Amino acid sequence: MPLHGSDLNNITIQSSDFFCFPPWDIPQFSYLNPFSGFDKSSTAPFTFQQLFHHHRYRYSSFIPIFTDGSKSDWHVGCGVVFPSDTLSYRLHNFCSVFTVELVAIFCALREISPSNQRNFIIYTDSMSALETLSHYDIQMHPVGLEILSVLQFLRNKSFNIIFCWVPSHVGISGNETADAIAKFASAFLPRALPYVDIKKFFVSRLFSLWQQKWDILTNNKLHSVKPSIGLWPILPIREVDVKTDSPTYRAYSLHTQAPHFWRKGTSLSHVSSEFYCSSHFN
Repeated sequence: MPLHGSDLNNITIQSSDFFCFPPWDIPQFSYLNPFSGFDKSSTAPFTFQQLFHHHRYRYSSFIPIFTDGSKSDWHVGCGVVFPSDTLSYRLHNFCSVFTVELVAIFCALREISPSNQRNFIIYTDSMSALETLSHYDIQMHPVGLEILSVLQFLRNKSFNIIFCWVPSHVGISGNETADAIAKFASAFLPRALPYVDIKKFFVSRLFSLWQQKWDILTNNKLHSVKPSIGLWPILPIREVDVKTDSPTYRAYSLHTQAPHFWRKGTSLSHVSSEFYCSSHFN
């Protein structure tokens, strides 16, 4: 099966140091959310901007850093915005947007390390990244473990680093800039890839190959029933179909004494219940 290709060249899987934190030194992580209680769909961007300005007034002694990640069909990148500088990197196309958001935070922390300043606040619009970092687990994302490790190192050097969530695309300038530079990052950042991101590629490629083979088998009696090899829709959309006492379920699973009705295109609504597998009624 042609699963190899140029995209797979020089790829290294990122390992995780599951024992980097002893049980008595589990990292503590929390973040601010000054926008709590304001629904993005029903709140004007100006309101979010005003809330952010008020928040910055309270934390004016902290140097702001904005991070963001971007992923499209043709480009994957991350961006970091400092008060007087920016940096952006292109990442491997296999990286998920979640991985990219975490890498952006990691890059920000790496740049903070040699600074003479000690008070920083890192802004991200990825709530999933912040929530992941808030719940340490030995099986957490490897970039998340990297972040917690660097964060602990910096705090031991008397750095005071706060994290804060900001909504995206509401006119908060630092976040908008981070988003823009992430989308057009050109400098490639060589990094090992988390296995979960590589797994997604293989699953997608396998499904594509299976679909190609299935498309050729048009004479197969099941092809008209399931032309796509994708997963079935989930409940409750298919609640009627998946009930074990429904004709459709019995026909698909062949739990009926009349599978030939399906092969001949006969509607099951006209099939007498005496043909149904009696085990479904017990």
